[in-house]
Amino acid sequence: LRMKRYKKIFRIMALVLMLALFVTGCGKDFDASGYTQALLDLTFQGDTSRARIYMEDATENSLMRQYQQSIDNFVAANITNEIEMNETKTAQFADLVSKIFATMRYDVGKAEKTGKREYEVPVSIQPSDVFVNFQQSLSQDSIKITQKIKEGGYEGTTEEVTQQVLNDIVNHAYELLDAAYQDTAYGEEETVILHVQADKNHEYSVDEDDMNSLVLKILRLDEIQG
Repeated sequence: LRMKRYKKIFRIMALVLMLALFVTGCGKDFDASGYTQALLDLTFQGDTSRARIYMEDATENSLMRQYQQSIDNFVAANITNEIEMNETKTAQFADLVSKIFATMRYDVGKAEKTGKREYEVPVSIQPSDVFVNFQQSLSQDSIKITQKIKEGGYEGTTEEVTQQVLNDIVNHAYELLDAAYQDTAYGEEETVILHVQADKNHEYSVDEDDMNSLVLKILRLDEIQG
């Protein structure tokens, strides 16, 4: 059984699947800061109250489904990548990630209008160390599991040993992520500029690259190699 196959199973990738929140508005009356606050609150807090103000046709249930799908996608792409797990374990990871996201610190500043339907919105963030510490713990744990394999700590057929290893990886990863969450610390405050603009249909949205950059920085995923 080659452990290096499993070293790659749990990894944090610089890949962010964010929520999409489009709203139609009149240029001079559009509140770009309020819209940005609504998007960030929905993304990190699962708070639909502001989002519903900007999306009158959206129901609370539809926004929550969008939020939950975003969490599930993040877990699948960034944490449980390549491992098939039962619904219970997957739900546990999703619930924990939701709690982690809810601890993100951000403050939306006053928007500056830079064009007819274009705005720059400053967002002050304090990056969280949760996923950086989680990744470090995973690396240390993979060394221990590798050693356990070499010492014959897993017994049975190849299939049985494989399943035992996978079970340990999954269970340890949850415990390590929870420990990192419990010991969360934050870095120095920094400002990210989000560009908000309308398309030809007057539908406003945050620039995707800007939003990716904010999420990567606030979660410090940009410091972690995939």
